[in-house]
Amino acid sequence: MPMVKSFTQAQWDAASRRLDTLPVKPAHEHRVNVRDAIRSMQAQISSAQKKGYTLEEIVYQLAQEGVEISASTLRYAMQRAAKENRPMQAEATAVPGATTATRAKKGGRERLSDSSSKPAWKTQDGGRAVSQQGSMVIRDAFSFEITPDVENL
Repeated sequence: MPMVKSFTQAQWDAASRRLDTLPVKPAHEHRVNVRDAIRSMQAQISSAQKKGYTLEEIVYQLAQEGVEISASTLRYAMQRAAKENRPMQAEATAVPGATTATRAKKGGRERLSDSSSKPAWKTQDGGRAVSQQGSMVIRDAFSFEITPDVENL
Protein backbone atom coordinates (compact mmCIF):
# COMPACT_ATOMS: atom_id res chain seq x y z
CA MET A 1 0.00 0.00 0.00
CA PRO A 2 1.49 3.38 -0.97
CA MET A 3 2.49 5.73 1.80
CA VAL A 4 0.85 9.17 1.87
CA LYS A 5 3.45 11.91 1.70
CA SER A 6 3.14 14.91 3.97
CA PHE A 7 5.29 18.00 4.32
CA THR A 8 5.57 20.75 6.89
CA GLN A 9 3.92 24.11 6.36
CA ALA A 10 7.42 25.67 6.44
CA GLN A 11 8.42 23.52 3.44
CA TRP A 12 5.35 24.60 1.46
CA ASP A 13 5.97 28.26 2.35
CA ALA A 14 9.60 28.02 1.24
CA ALA A 15 8.55 26.35 -2.03
CA SER A 16 5.96 29.09 -2.60
CA ARG A 17 8.54 31.84 -2.05
CA ARG A 18 10.95 30.10 -4.44
CA LEU A 19 8.29 30.02 -7.20
CA ASP A 20 7.48 33.70 -6.59
CA THR A 21 11.14 34.66 -7.13
CA LEU A 22 11.56 32.81 -10.44
CA PRO A 23 12.48 35.15 -13.32
CA VAL A 24 10.31 35.33 -16.45
CA LYS A 25 11.35 32.69 -18.95
CA PRO A 26 12.07 34.04 -22.48
CA ALA A 27 9.27 33.33 -24.98
CA HIS A 28 11.57 31.38 -27.30
CA GLU A 29 12.20 28.86 -24.50
CA HIS A 30 8.51 28.08 -23.85
CA ARG A 31 7.52 24.51 -24.67
CA VAL A 32 4.67 24.18 -27.18
CA ASN A 33 2.81 20.93 -27.81
CA VAL A 34 2.32 19.64 -31.36
CA ARG A 35 -1.40 20.40 -31.50
CA ASP A 36 -0.97 24.07 -30.55
CA ALA A 37 2.01 24.51 -32.88
CA ILE A 38 0.20 22.95 -35.84
CA ARG A 39 -2.88 25.06 -35.13
CA SER A 40 -0.73 28.21 -35.35
CA MET A 41 1.08 26.93 -38.48
CA GLN A 42 -1.99 25.54 -40.23
CA ALA A 43 -2.00 28.25 -42.91
CA GLN A 44 1.67 27.69 -43.75
CA ILE A 45 1.24 23.91 -43.92
CA SER A 46 -1.85 24.23 -46.12
CA SER A 47 0.03 26.67 -48.34
CA ALA A 48 2.91 24.20 -48.71
CA GLN A 49 0.42 21.46 -49.64
CA LYS A 50 -1.13 23.74 -52.26
CA LYS A 51 2.37 24.26 -53.68
CA GLY A 52 2.52 20.49 -54.23
CA TYR A 53 4.42 19.31 -51.15
CA THR A 54 3.32 16.09 -49.48
CA LEU A 55 3.00 15.67 -45.73
CA GLU A 56 6.17 13.54 -45.75
CA GLU A 57 8.09 16.36 -47.44
CA ILE A 58 6.69 18.88 -44.98
CA VAL A 59 7.69 16.60 -42.08
CA TYR A 60 11.22 16.48 -43.55
CA GLN A 61 11.34 20.30 -43.62
CA LEU A 62 10.15 20.43 -40.00
CA ALA A 63 12.85 17.92 -39.02
CA GLN A 64 15.48 20.23 -40.54
CA GLU A 65 14.50 22.72 -37.81
CA GLY A 66 14.62 20.09 -35.06
CA VAL A 67 10.87 19.39 -34.97
CA GLU A 68 10.75 15.64 -35.46
CA ILE A 69 7.21 14.32 -35.84
CA SER A 70 5.72 11.66 -38.07
CA ALA A 71 3.52 12.31 -41.09
CA SER A 72 0.61 10.62 -39.32
CA THR A 73 1.04 12.93 -36.32
CA LEU A 74 1.02 15.94 -38.65
CA ARG A 75 -2.04 14.63 -40.50
CA TYR A 76 -3.92 14.05 -37.22
CA ALA A 77 -2.98 17.47 -35.84
CA MET A 78 -4.09 19.14 -39.08
CA GLN A 79 -7.44 17.32 -38.95
CA ARG A 80 -7.94 18.36 -35.32
CA ALA A 81 -7.06 21.98 -36.13
CA ALA A 82 -9.49 21.98 -39.06
CA LYS A 83 -12.21 20.45 -36.90
CA GLU A 84 -11.67 23.07 -34.19
CA ASN A 85 -11.93 25.86 -36.77
CA ARG A 86 -15.09 24.44 -38.38
CA PRO A 87 -17.63 25.56 -35.73
CA MET A 88 -16.37 29.14 -35.93
CA GLN A 89 -16.57 29.09 -39.74
CA ALA A 90 -20.07 27.57 -39.66
CA GLU A 91 -21.33 30.32 -37.37
CA ALA A 92 -19.75 33.03 -39.52
CA THR A 93 -21.25 31.68 -42.77
CA ALA A 94 -24.67 30.66 -41.42
CA VAL A 95 -27.54 31.81 -43.61
CA PRO A 96 -30.53 33.08 -41.62
CA GLY A 97 -33.74 31.19 -42.39
CA ALA A 98 -32.04 28.23 -44.06
CA THR A 99 -34.27 25.15 -43.94
CA THR A 100 -31.77 22.39 -44.67
CA ALA A 101 -31.61 19.36 -42.42
CA THR A 102 -28.84 19.83 -39.91
CA ARG A 103 -27.24 17.44 -37.49
CA ALA A 104 -27.90 18.03 -33.82
CA LYS A 105 -26.31 16.26 -30.88
CA LYS A 106 -28.78 14.78 -28.45
CA GLY A 107 -27.67 12.64 -25.57
CA GLY A 108 -24.18 12.20 -27.01
CA ARG A 109 -25.56 10.79 -30.28
CA GLU A 110 -25.97 12.50 -33.63
CA ARG A 111 -29.36 12.39 -35.34
CA LEU A 112 -30.94 14.28 -38.15
CA SER A 113 -33.04 17.15 -36.85
CA ASP A 114 -35.29 16.91 -39.91
CA SER A 115 -38.83 16.31 -38.69
CA SER A 116 -39.49 13.66 -41.37
CA SER A 117 -36.91 11.26 -39.96
CA LYS A 118 -38.10 9.05 -37.13
CA PRO A 119 -35.51 7.82 -34.65
CA ALA A 120 -35.25 4.07 -34.20
CA TRP A 121 -35.13 4.57 -30.43
CA LYS A 122 -36.95 6.53 -27.80
CA THR A 123 -35.93 7.67 -24.35
CA GLN A 124 -37.58 6.58 -21.14
CA ASP A 125 -37.19 7.61 -17.51
CA GLY A 126 -33.58 8.38 -16.66
CA GLY A 127 -32.64 9.12 -20.26
CA ARG A 128 -32.15 5.45 -21.10
CA ALA A 129 -32.59 4.64 -24.76
CA VAL A 130 -34.46 1.48 -25.72
CA SER A 131 -35.34 -0.18 -29.00
CA GLN A 132 -38.74 0.31 -30.54
CA GLN A 133 -40.65 -2.82 -31.35
CA GLY A 134 -40.26 -3.82 -34.99
CA SER A 135 -37.03 -1.86 -35.40
CA MET A 136 -33.87 -3.63 -36.50
CA VAL A 137 -31.78 -1.17 -34.51
CA ILE A 138 -30.82 -2.24 -31.01
CA ARG A 139 -29.55 0.33 -28.54
CA ASP A 140 -29.43 0.88 -24.79
CA ALA A 141 -28.17 3.69 -22.56
CA PHE A 142 -24.60 2.37 -22.32
CA SER A 143 -23.84 1.16 -25.83
CA PHE A 144 -23.75 2.20 -29.43
CA GLU A 145 -26.24 1.42 -32.13
CA ILE A 146 -26.18 -2.17 -33.39
CA THR A 147 -27.66 -2.86 -36.81
CA PRO A 148 -27.71 -6.17 -38.65
CA ASP A 149 -25.30 -6.65 -41.54
CA VAL A 150 -27.61 -7.07 -44.53
CA GLU A 151 -25.28 -5.85 -47.27
CA ASN A 152 -23.38 -9.09 -47.88
CA LEU A 153 -26.23 -11.62 -47.83
